[in-house]
Amino acid sequence: MFNQENVKLLTNTELKVYEYIVQHTQKVIRMSVREIASETHVSAATVTRTISKLGFENIWECKLHLKEMDNRKHNKKVFETSEIVEEFFSRSMQSEYEEKIQAAVELIANSEVALFFGIGTSGLIAAYAARQFSNLGQSTFHIQDAYYPFHLISRQYTNTVAIVCSVSGETDITLRKVGDLKSLGSKIISITNSSTNSLARQSEINLAYHLTPEYVDDEVNVTSQLPVVFLIETLARRNYNYMQQMRNSKP
Repeated sequence: MFNQENVKLLTNTELKVYEYIVQHTQKVIRMSVREIASETHVSAATVTRTISKLGFENIWECKLHLKEMDNRKHNKKVFETSEIVEEFFSRSMQSEYEEKIQAAVELIANSEVALFFGIGTSGLIAAYAARQFSNLGQSTFHIQDAYYPFHLISRQYTNTVAIVCSVSGETDITLRKVGDLKSLGSKIISITNSSTNSLARQSEINLAYHLTPEYVDDEVNVTSQLPVVFLIETLARRNYNYMQQMRNSKP
């Protein structure tokens, strides 16, 4: 369930937290850091430190891992839409999201053009996103071709922001295109399911929605895109309002 090399680095107190997580997986999925601390009689800081040593950025990443393992173990049917809504929207407007969304809006609004990119289902979402932003006055274009030759382009994209959608954040071709865009000076905003993947680490801003990954036949990723649509709609509408405010504030 966890990388044993990481487990070996835990102190005795941290091992106590680790053992509780392993023994009460179903319960931990629904608990906060403070609740885990209370149950294990340690400080919240110790729980946070344990989660970090196990290789996760935060409690949501840890819960995501636990839910994925449990889902695969019991071969659970795909989630109902109501379950997805409850899982994401119960935390969607936390301060972390608000701060990152505002930063993303300012980056997009102050760019010359916004480029949208994704592969497969994420590509369809990227096309929808580009149209939504265009409908609301933002200069955009959508790259459908996974092999678009950014590496052959000589002009700089220093005033361009690329919004890249990817569930895993580990798709090779997506990472190559992002590398090409960054070499041209483009800023990257990524929307991924976790915040610890390669794409998130290459981004100026990452919006992670932390849903339990879902697979059909252990290989087809059918993780819901509802949170992605929500985040895109939020960005597009706030971007429009932000641009209107900037126009109205000019003398």
